[in-house]
Amino acid sequence: MKTIATFLRALGDPFTWNPRKNLYLWFGLLWGVPVPLFSFYLDGCLCGWAGRSVFDMLGAHPVHYFALAHPFIFAAVFGALGTIRRDLESEKEALIVRLQEMALTDPLTGVCNRRCVLEALEAALHRADRSGEALSVVLFDLDNFKEVNDVQGHLAGDKVLKETALALKSVLRRGDSVGRYGGDEFLAVVPGDRASATTLAERACAAVKDRTGLTLSAGIGVRPDNGSSPATLIAGADRAMSLLKQARYKAHPETRRIALR
Repeated sequence: MKTIATFLRALGDPFTWNPRKNLYLWFGLLWGVPVPLFSFYLDGCLCGWAGRSVFDMLGAHPVHYFALAHPFIFAAVFGALGTIRRDLESEKEALIVRLQEMALTDPLTGVCNRRCVLEALEAALHRADRSGEALSVVLFDLDNFKEVNDVQGHLAGDKVLKETALALKSVLRRGDSVGRYGGDEFLAVVPGDRASATTLAERACAAVKDRTGLTLSAGIGVRPDNGSSPATLIAGADRAMSLLKQARYKAHPETRRIALR
């Protein structure tokens, strides 16, 4: 029934300005032209209509009207098939786009997932190799995020991650990329030197603090100082972040706990 309903809807609009769809319509029209020609020829041969007009044949045998309608019937039917094919192709293209977005988007936060941000880093490195410009990565980690999940529950933790992603997106410049690297870690790809990355990291920490009340630890890896591959840049950022945390905890042991609200 659904197939019939789809065909009937398409039959109501057999012609548009879409060339690919109209190709079906004109093909149907031409396909139906031989039907009335053969009908009149056969009638003329069998009934001896030599010298008589088409109108005489129509008056004697009204069935020829049905034959004359064939090109238009075929055009409507094939045009409807063209409409259905066009709609199916549009649905397929939209589905492919949705699947691509799902494959590259973190379902919880809405930012790039690990695969997506690593692909962005690869592309940025290729551009940096050609231009010779500096490129930085910033690895962010939410401080004491585990306590949010343990004390307030995972729903509260999910909300914090969403707010963190929104905060990070709000400080991005044109050309920057950010994605969820894993758990409560986010990775930003920042075209520019260490100073540019430091500025973005400071703005990101302030934005996350404002939205969630939590602090961020951030580590920076810079091309070419920390290497020229995604692995070495991220490893450099991870080392810098670990050193920052160690220094912070030594100076302020109380930062191992947070005041949950």
